[in-house]
Amino acid sequence: MLLNENLRLLLFSSNLLICFLLFAMLFMVEIGWRIGAHLSSKYSAKKVDASETFLAAIFGLLALLIAFTFSGAFERFDNRRELIALEVSAIGTAYQYVDLLATKDQQKVRELFSDYLDSRINLYQGNHTLSEMHLEKKVAAHNAIGSQLWKAVVLIVENTAYPQKVVTAQILLKVSDMFTASENQRLASKFHPPEIIWQALLILSFIGSLVAGYNMGIEKKRDWLVVIVFSILMAGAIFIIFSLEYPRIGKVSLGDFEVELMILRKSF
Repeated sequence: MLLNENLRLLLFSSNLLICFLLFAMLFMVEIGWRIGAHLSSKYSAKKVDASETFLAAIFGLLALLIAFTFSGAFERFDNRRELIALEVSAIGTAYQYVDLLATKDQQKVRELFSDYLDSRINLYQGNHTLSEMHLEKKVAAHNAIGSQLWKAVVLIVENTAYPQKVVTAQILLKVSDMFTASENQRLASKFHPPEIIWQALLILSFIGSLVAGYNMGIEKKRDWLVVIVFSILMAGAIFIIFSLEYPRIGKVSLGDFEVELMILRKSF
């Protein structure tokens, strides 16, 4: 494995990933240049027309892979924002249905709703993506509060006399929708490209750098401006893809949507 998941996320969360990629690609360009220069000096190797075809194929494949991963990352990022919006709406709607309960039961249920929303707001705060065990503990605690809320509502509905019980029971569906929205949000954070896609993206970037350096070495000409611009653009593109894939620890944030939960909490 080129970079395991934990190391990759550690580099990413510490903003060292872009530095690593930039250094690695410049290093591969230098290696390619030295190989090309050596072969040119010792064996009088020359650049052939076919090399342009191979180079175009490599960079074409790299461009296709970047476009594929970027498109997928943005789609998943946009889906996570939509799920947060749906979750906010589901919690707000369920809270409004508390009005259907008897007045004597409303205060307890509202307090449980407040505890549930406080737990949800704190659930993804911090770089817990790097510690699955820590996150799972917070998820378990959050679900425990949800279980308390569900049991309390079910008990209240069961103890409500007919025909008022028919009206009161509607809150059960809304609370269930709220839990479903929360679970969908949690599962969405686990959706990422297969490991082989990340490996292929990095390997193709390094191979492209190596071949570009080799072609310059064969001609014994260095174009540092092109090399630096290419390396920065490639490293930046991969970094942006990672930011979209892991928005809770990256520069691209879900904060604008998560703040809606805090706004909703103030209305409780």
